[in-house]
Amino acid sequence: MTVREIYEVIDRQIAPFSLAESWDNSGLLAGDPQAAVTRALVCLDITGDTIAQAAAAGAQLMISHHPVIFDPLRAVLKGHPVHTLIQSGLSAICAHTNLDIAEGGVNDCLAKALGLRDLGPFEETGEGASLGRCGTLPEEMSAGELAQRLREALAPCGGVRYLDCGKAIRRVAVCGGAGGSLMERAAALGVDALITSELKQNIWLSCKAAGLSAFDAGHYDTERVVLGPLRRRLGELIPGVEFLEAEDEGIVRYL
Repeated sequence: MTVREIYEVIDRQIAPFSLAESWDNSGLLAGDPQAAVTRALVCLDITGDTIAQAAAAGAQLMISHHPVIFDPLRAVLKGHPVHTLIQSGLSAICAHTNLDIAEGGVNDCLAKALGLRDLGPFEETGEGASLGRCGTLPEEMSAGELAQRLREALAPCGGVRYLDCGKAIRRVAVCGGAGGSLMERAAALGVDALITSELKQNIWLSCKAAGLSAFDAGHYDTERVVLGPLRRRLGELIPGVEFLEAEDEGIVRYL
């Protein structure tokens, strides 16, 4: 298989790149499209650490969730991940918001980890696609009980920050990664809680005013749930290539 052929499998059968948001930079972002691939590393981020893992494993390709090139690059110097990636002879396919939106992607994996049922759209992006998911818990829970369930579902999770609005929680909206901008949408849908990450102080205050319980379980922890399922899916679709999952990528530690 070549890099281009693996890209096409992802595009056609896992997370179509046409689903990506207009501001995103998903796709084949580095390397040789015609390079042969026998081993690939699946990760959330392309960093010095994950590049070293890929190189040590003898991989020719990295498949990441976050784009290794997002903002315009004004320089590519030694030590920058793009420089290290190219110097290592590795190619990079990055599936960002298309993997968030796709069936079986980040948000479906997050919802499944929590045991949510009756999944439906959260923020619709067109043609029936949705960024995030809404679902129903198996039983009503207090905010404290849901926080504990979330921490256990994402174990090992560094921690969960949460806002308890004092109401029982049954209907939940989830958005892996930074989904604070969807707070008003969650309130409009009438869900009992929003689960995401990187919530800013003004969002906490807005959730409190709206009577919406909110949970921040960290960007890394709410998205890494997709890595195992993605690796397995790739292995099923492309049996001639060995797909490896990056070791712990969490760079933030909790005391």
